[in-house]
Amino acid sequence: MHLAVIPGTLTSQLQPLDVSVNKPFKGFMHEEWAKWIETPTHHVTPAGRVKPPSISNVCEWVKSSWQRVKSETIVKSLKKCGISNALDGIEADILYEESDASSENNHEDDFSGSDDDFLGFYDE
Repeated sequence: MHLAVIPGTLTSQLQPLDVSVNKPFKGFMHEEWAKWIETPTHHVTPAGRVKPPSISNVCEWVKSSWQRVKSETIVKSLKKCGISNALDGIEADILYEESDASSENNHEDDFSGSDDDFLGFYDE
């Protein structure tokens, strides 16, 4: 097993779901919850609180929300993180151009720590 430590400042660059998929997915989930909570047919506890949605309801929301995330969004997110299926290197220029453009416009990604801050890779 190989363990890689990703410094906190690089999460947005190295984790595709964090780059562009989680936000729309969570937005769609919120829409599903809002539709559910607005319906007047909820069961309530003896204290008068609305009972939580069933696991079946939540699973349907996840399914529906995931289906609404566009496949183009996922592909762009992977490419933005430098992940591609093109093993022949045909997309390498695209990956690096997008990476260079985003780093020119966004200096929050700069890692200003010393080399000692990066714990690196090790075998377990």
